[in-house]
Amino acid sequence: MKSTLKMNITTVVFGLVFAAPLAAQDWVGSVEGGLFSTDRTSTDTTIVDSPYTGYFVAGQTQRNFGDYRLSVDGRLEMMDDKDIDDVYETGPVHSGVIGLHFGREFGDAYFGAFAAAGNFDGYDSESPMTGTLAGLEGSYTLPIGAVLYAQVGAMEAIGYPDDNEYVGYAARVGAKHQFNDRISAGLSYEFGQSNDCFVDCPDDENEVDEPGVFSMVTLDASYAVTDQMDIVARYAYLNVFDEDDDDTGTESTFYLGARWNFGARSEQTALTTPMGGFQAAGWMDPLD
Repeated sequence: MKSTLKMNITTVVFGLVFAAPLAAQDWVGSVEGGLFSTDRTSTDTTIVDSPYTGYFVAGQTQRNFGDYRLSVDGRLEMMDDKDIDDVYETGPVHSGVIGLHFGREFGDAYFGAFAAAGNFDGYDSESPMTGTLAGLEGSYTLPIGAVLYAQVGAMEAIGYPDDNEYVGYAARVGAKHQFNDRISAGLSYEFGQSNDCFVDCPDDENEVDEPGVFSMVTLDASYAVTDQMDIVARYAYLNVFDEDDDDTGTESTFYLGARWNFGARSEQTALTTPMGGFQAAGWMDPLD
């Protein structure tokens, strides 16, 4: 499994961010980790030895100041590429995001803004590269307790200037519900588009835009085994499409892990930072 200085630093930052509030009053949130198995396909290159396994760590924390809410969250996923060291044969290895959110509650509704930095596999790079995402978000709690939410932001992830560039938008809509004291579940749909330069940029011979698009469906579920500890499971299907060459990369991924909660589960925000755009950006090089 690849190990990089940047990922080590990111892991340490996650630990500091999410460990600090544990002893503080009025903060709620969670820390989780586990393993995943991902099956990859690509129409542009030959994916070998799929499926692959890896690990994930994630966390979130939030606090209300009257009607205002401040939250921080992050997620890191690292795949074991079986020492192949070639994203053309495995698909992307690294993905991660850390985000800051701030907004105001209006009764059952919330409206705010967020800014995030994300990691993705760039062009001919052994280490993950960094991109940005910033935008607006909102949620509404229905009378039955289910939360509906939406997020949209401008995203930039430059794998290689004038060749592999995700410059466009990423969005997510979803729902989350705590069914009882033990069971909760969520469903979300992420989508986005890099406007004109996903795997190749327009040049003197080709002056047309060359966009790339992605979509990702995610189903989450958790089961409380104690007042603080949950078993978490997730399934995600990511589809990345290069509209210029009609090439597609896909990831079908199962996650299983454990989550430790501090504070009431029902108070934890569903508005974590979308990561699908950075996972899609990791496919720019394999689909080039």
